Amino acid sequence: MNEDHLHVINGTAFHAAIEGEGTPLVLLHGGYSNLAVWDGHVETFAKEFRVLRYDQRGYGKTEAAKAPFSYYQDLKDMMDHFGIQKASLVGSSFGGSAAIDFALAYPDRVEKLVLAAPSVNGTRYPLRLTWQGIKDFMRVKKHGIQRAAEHFMDDAFWQYTIPQDEAGRQKFKELYLANEAFYQEKPSHHRPLKPYAVGRLSEIEHPVLIVEAGRDLAFNQGICRQAHRSIKGSKLVRLEQCGHYPHLESPAEFLDTVLPFLRFS
Repeated sequence: MNEDHLHVINGTAFHAAIEGEGTPLVLLHGGYSNLAVWDGHVETFAKEFRVLRYDQRGYGKTEAAKAPFSYYQDLKDMMDHFGIQKASLVGSSFGGSAAIDFALAYPDRVEKLVLAAPSVNGTRYPLRLTWQGIKDFMRVKKHGIQRAAEHFMDDAFWQYTIPQDEAGRQKFKELYLANEAFYQEKPSHHRPLKPYAVGRLSEIEHPVLIVEAGRDLAFNQGICRQAHRSIKGSKLVRLEQCGHYPHLESPAEFLDTVLPFLRFS
């Protein structure tokens, strides 16, 4: 089965793709991204799993949020829509925080977690990272996404997010440009799970694999290690040559790391 359509769920049109047969696996992209970031993985995953991926609100072809929402609740609604009772989750960046919130809110619906350079809700971000994000948001609003993308790709601060090879850089830029709707949202619309996950990581009892990126910000690497210390039995793997999106920068190495965990752990 291979489906790629818009699905109206609770009044919002989500772009989703589902393919393959087997145990359910949900892929959750992060910021500056959308479901196309998984293009290099789906064919392999779909040989063994029923793979669901979707554009989160404001990303890709999914509508921007017009009212308060929760990424983890969107995940539940998406799984319900496709008749998935329980799944393994692979989450990148803020997709990882959505997976963590979901595992805390609905533990019986999670098989395993793969957290690729995840964020964790309730963590206080460094001032510089927050300010750089605000400037990017304002730049798109003022100058348009094409000019903002050119600036982003050349900005020394953001190089930790951008693959070093030319094909990867081009793919990242395409992903960035496809997310114009995100910049129409109000960031305050997002409602993470409370109490915040940062103080509840020890409650997670699922098998967990954490992928740390060697070229990531030290702050993001610290989150990986904090999660590893807090989640009993979790595994931590470091991909040395990768930035914040290891699945985009080194898809083969990422698959070699993740597939054995999903198969056998």
